[in-house]
Amino acid sequence: MGLYIMHILKHSSGRRSFRRVIPDDLRPFCGGKREHKVSLGFESDPEFLTRYATASAECDQLLAQARRRQAGAHDPLDHLLIARLAEIYYRQAMEDDDEARFSPEERSLFANVRDRAQEHDAGALNWRGDPRRRWADKNRETTEGMLSVYRDRRAIGDVDGIVELWEDEAQLLAEVDDAFLDPNDHKGMQRLCLALNDAAIKACQDKLRRLDGDEILTPSEPERQPGPARQKSQPNEGVSLLDIYDRYALAKGLTPGVRDEWRRYIKRLVEFVGHDDATRISSDDLRAWRDVLLQEPTKRGARRDPSTVRDKYITSVRAALGWAVQERALSTNVAADVVVDVPKKARLRDPDFTAAEAEAILKASLMSPAAKMSDCYVRARRWIPWLCAYTGARVNEFSQLRREDVKQIGDIWTVRITPEAGRVKTNEARIVPIHEHLIEQGFVAMVLSQPEGPLFYEPGRQRVDVESNRHFKKVGERLAKWVRDEVGITDKGIKPNHAWRHTFKSLSYTAGIEERVADAIQGHAPATTGRRYGKPPLVALAEAIGKIPRFNVDTPIVVTSTSSERSGSCEAPANAV
Repeated sequence: MGLYIMHILKHSSGRRSFRRVIPDDLRPFCGGKREHKVSLGFESDPEFLTRYATASAECDQLLAQARRRQAGAHDPLDHLLIARLAEIYYRQAMEDDDEARFSPEERSLFANVRDRAQEHDAGALNWRGDPRRRWADKNRETTEGMLSVYRDRRAIGDVDGIVELWEDEAQLLAEVDDAFLDPNDHKGMQRLCLALNDAAIKACQDKLRRLDGDEILTPSEPERQPGPARQKSQPNEGVSLLDIYDRYALAKGLTPGVRDEWRRYIKRLVEFVGHDDATRISSDDLRAWRDVLLQEPTKRGARRDPSTVRDKYITSVRAALGWAVQERALSTNVAADVVVDVPKKARLRDPDFTAAEAEAILKASLMSPAAKMSDCYVRARRWIPWLCAYTGARVNEFSQLRREDVKQIGDIWTVRITPEAGRVKTNEARIVPIHEHLIEQGFVAMVLSQPEGPLFYEPGRQRVDVESNRHFKKVGERLAKWVRDEVGITDKGIKPNHAWRHTFKSLSYTAGIEERVADAIQGHAPATTGRRYGKPPLVALAEAIGKIPRFNVDTPIVVTSTSSERSGSCEAPANAV
């Protein structure tokens, strides 16, 4: 035995054991073990050297892991390790089910069990009295109960409950796999526990399928990945997810704001999984990410709205990966079947303004502005609420309005809402007539007194020279804050800017305006293919807007300029309203 004698223990019976003493400083990291000892049998056994090599390799791995733990070199809970531990759990669960159901000899006959049953006299088979049938019934009851618990916790997004349920199992699996986890990596543990819960759901489902007679094979043991190789993150290989997204955004012509917003979500996913390789991202990764997004607090301290997770985070990933599949950069879209359950919210009121709320906003728009308020914002606060009230257009479609977009066509004064000025949701320009009440108040006169360019914001005031940082969006945000904080419309059941669209729609119903015409004014996409053919003429749109009743605000207009530079652009006769 020359080379191996130092690790061989000879017994009086002639048997041999592998024995290696663990250094004192490493024992605390080996569970307190003083030595690693494995029975090898007799030297004459043909398998003796194989058993010795296995025992020696196991000891080397044990000591190497102990040294890493002693040095505090934790294994990162990245996608690869989490997937491996979840796979180990699933395989063990199915192996346990195999052992409970069949002996080794009978296991090979599993696929033919139904054929064998048909060979017997059905009347002679007392399945109810068969102990194996009683075991099957009990196993089904237990498995269905466990499956219900696992599904329920995932369905309601109970991450804390899932961690409480699986944390001990996660630590045990990590020890079995010689992984040394960082006890302070709480997010990593959350991802691992969520993956184990999903693996348990799959195992329960497959056990029930087995009880129904389906052949579900137990997977073979995955190839072990040495611990030291997991210390460093895998290099970025394959297909870059961020590169896919950038190409997708360019190909689809996303607006700068949406493009940059969605890219932030993609970066969040890259940070979550710990790499930028789209080929290594799985649907389980996305489900785990979804669950964390639903549970983690936002900057305001509240939990994130499920509709935000669905419509922003998951949708951005799904869209980019779907484009990559279409372009054959990827084979599958792993986000396609990732679902976010969004409970229906209780609606305690209609989404449009009440008459009192609308009048309060319009009346407040007529009040004298603060002395330090910019000229552009004075015009915005004075006119945008009225424009929205009489057209139902989006606030930002007006906050980006330019002088050159207001024109007289024939005898009809109009505003042109166009992507040339900024973002338009449908990416199509449309012409909207101006209500006579606005003309009487002096809107057209104000526009004509201004130089060409934006009416309600100053491009030069934009602090960051980024295409997506459009100043007109800030105008809309500032108006919403004004409605909440100063006008006093604080009901959370409405959106202070968007409610004008609902209000206009309600008024159009009352006025008997055809839905197709109202949609054309508001910029709603046609509901059917047939409605895309032809558009209502401008005269019809003007007649429709003329049917909208005037908002009668008793307070006279007292808006005055705060500097000579305003040129009276926000002034109007006292009897204009």
